[in-house]
Amino acid sequence: MIKQFLFAAFLAAAPAAAFAHGPLPPAQHGGTVVEASDEHVLELVLTGNQMTVYVTDGSKPVPATQLGGGKATVLIGGKSQTVILTNAGANSLAGKLDPAVSGKVTSVLTLTVEGKSAQARFTTTHP
Repeated sequence: MIKQFLFAAFLAAAPAAAFAHGPLPPAQHGGTVVEASDEHVLELVLTGNQMTVYVTDGSKPVPATQLGGGKATVLIGGKSQTVILTNAGANSLAGKLDPAVSGKVTSVLTLTVEGKSAQARFTTTHP
């Protein structure tokens, strides 16, 4: 219980990043878009138990060869889990959630993009 509370407190304290180059581009895959700490733009798509992250430089997709994988710490229904994200082709990384998404979902991602670390935070709501 304390671990979950500390995780939730950490997520609440993490500031949302403002896009440094003007407004964020629209979602291309029906997900939620944020700017990562390294200024790449990430789109998170959660469908059932699938987590997919699309990576662009703001205007064009980052090639799959430049994506080194990553992990996501995900809070669903007060329970925390770690999801390993692996290259899913094109400009995306993907991993499996257990259980499937529902309600409020908070995700903190750490990725390797073009040889550098990138972090981002998402908060989404699902039926």
